[in-house]
Amino acid sequence: MKIQRCSFQSHVALLLALAGGLTFLTVSFHPPAAWGQAQKVFKIGVLTDGMVPWTSSAKGFQDGLREFGYIEGKNVNFEARATQGDSSRLPKLAAELLKSEPDLLFCISDACWRETGRIPMVFTQVSDPVRIGLVASIARPGGNITGIANLGADLAAKRLELFKETVPSLRRVLVTYDPRKREETEAVASARSVARRLGLQLLENPIKVPSEIEPALAKLNEGGQDGILIVQTGTNLNIPGRALEVSTSNNLPTMYAASFWSQFGALASYGPDQYAQGRQAARLAHKILTGTPPRELPVELPDRIEFIINLKTAKRIGLQVPGVVLVRADRVIN
Repeated sequence: MKIQRCSFQSHVALLLALAGGLTFLTVSFHPPAAWGQAQKVFKIGVLTDGMVPWTSSAKGFQDGLREFGYIEGKNVNFEARATQGDSSRLPKLAAELLKSEPDLLFCISDACWRETGRIPMVFTQVSDPVRIGLVASIARPGGNITGIANLGADLAAKRLELFKETVPSLRRVLVTYDPRKREETEAVASARSVARRLGLQLLENPIKVPSEIEPALAKLNEGGQDGILIVQTGTNLNIPGRALEVSTSNNLPTMYAASFWSQFGALASYGPDQYAQGRQAARLAHKILTGTPPRELPVELPDRIEFIINLKTAKRIGLQVPGVVLVRADRVIN
């Protein structure tokens, strides 16, 4: 049912005309004083572990905020920093952003920082924010932090199962991880729990500096029996990037945790879409910027988990992906 509305000006004109015998009156409506004040320009800090500040998640976050009316240069300004996969740079970069006193801090993956003081923070690409101490609980985050958990460690076992189904000839799988990162060690443990049942030998390779990955990569052979499982959702120690370089040059199948890499040559990925997670985080940021305390916003899970296969890569390495697997894929890159 459509409700007809009479204008405010019409009502005022009628009343005054009746009171004063006026035959004609033009009334101008003046909004409350608060409406006339200059629009606030929000400042948002972006902290990512990517090689560049504007990663897929950061772009999704920016686009998501735009849908809520936050236009860069008009009512919001962004200041972004990237650790470039080097977590040792995190304290300095976080301090720089916090010093600028932003209205909100958006952090991605390994770049998430606990000590935000009074500045609210929204995170994304964090596997288990409770275990690593970012929040008190999923339902009641507490403090000044909330965000999107990506289930990275919990999905590692399923990721390995799909890898084996995609590459039936697979026998040995290299998984390189940073033993200082709890999420990465838990992801490896998750994969280990199903490796034997799948008839796979898991080649676990803990490293603490990027160069330590090279000997393990050099031992892999093309032909479909050796492959690489990536457990990082971020770029810690450049493990995902370097693994993709070697796999591309040596025709090795790869399975990634983030869909981003499938677009650049990884054979397959299983996990949340990073761009979509950024847009999802923007909803939380809008609620905070309009007055809702982060502690009242439960941590959310990804809206969607995707299984992606890059058929161009499969053809290049001479792999015939089983039809039953292609049917299960959410997206196929041709």
